[in-house]
Amino acid sequence: MNNATLREQEIVRLKSELSIRYNYIMAVILLIYALIYFYFIKHEAVGYYCLAGAVVMSIHVYVFDAIFPSLLLEKRVRSFLIIAPLYIVFFILYFWKHTIVNLCWLVPIPFGAYIFLGKKKGFIFSIYALLILVIICFTAIFFSFNFKEVPYEKIRYTDISVIGFNIIIICLFVYYKDKIRELEIITAIEEKEQIILPVKLNEEDRSGAELLFENIEKEMVNNKLFINPEFNISILSTILKVSNNYISRAIRLQGYSNFNNYVNSHRISYVKKLIEENDLSRVTLMYIYTGAGFTSQSTFNRAFKQFVGMTPSEYIQNINDKLKIE
Repeated sequence: MNNATLREQEIVRLKSELSIRYNYIMAVILLIYALIYFYFIKHEAVGYYCLAGAVVMSIHVYVFDAIFPSLLLEKRVRSFLIIAPLYIVFFILYFWKHTIVNLCWLVPIPFGAYIFLGKKKGFIFSIYALLILVIICFTAIFFSFNFKEVPYEKIRYTDISVIGFNIIIICLFVYYKDKIRELEIITAIEEKEQIILPVKLNEEDRSGAELLFENIEKEMVNNKLFINPEFNISILSTILKVSNNYISRAIRLQGYSNFNNYVNSHRISYVKKLIEENDLSRVTLMYIYTGAGFTSQSTFNRAFKQFVGMTPSEYIQNINDKLKIE
């Protein structure tokens, strides 16, 4: 795994983190509005509508993980960006006679699409948000709704909060976009100049990766996970309850090129131990390397040469020569 791949994983992590934080922020905002409409404006219908939105924003990430664990983040975000503006339409139309400030809730839609889905999709969702705006204006002008009247004096403060909350959301998007953009620029420089630049991680991320690697080592050594020929990163992810990306990053930071390289290092160490502990006149080399988790001799020979610097037969010959001298 090269540095570019590691940065791609870091970008995915940042996007996932942004998604979770955005969900929680929106859940809190909707809960605040629910309380306002319940106890200050005295409008239960809108209050329950906000409360339902807060609940959905709080749990939908975990629901997706449980029901659609393999669904990519981009697909989840795309679904959300399609549905969220439709949820907002109710607020805009309900208070249209008094205020149009609720249109601000459409502003983060293209920003979010740009960050998560790229420039092209960002432009498409800008058109989508604009189309919804046109439909709202058309509906408000040519259709009348028998909504409960709410004095403007009561919703004036919610107008101020709408602007403030949207500024907070935009700032959150800008903060994460800057971090993602920095990683993208470094990768672009590498590709253009054909050089390798170091991967930057803050101290918290690095210490977390080191702690994770300690747990990985503990599982590998204590339970000899590597002797299972079917062992892979998904199995380890299930055991540790940590994502594949985090495991790969922790292993990469310890100098291993990828997960298989790390597992093979343990297998080769185990093979060396078995060679030294067994009488090779009574057991075959195949018995030893299959017992360490290798499924083919070619893979075993290649890995052995990589980590030991010589072929298995040369290594065995060296051991026999030392025994003769002794």
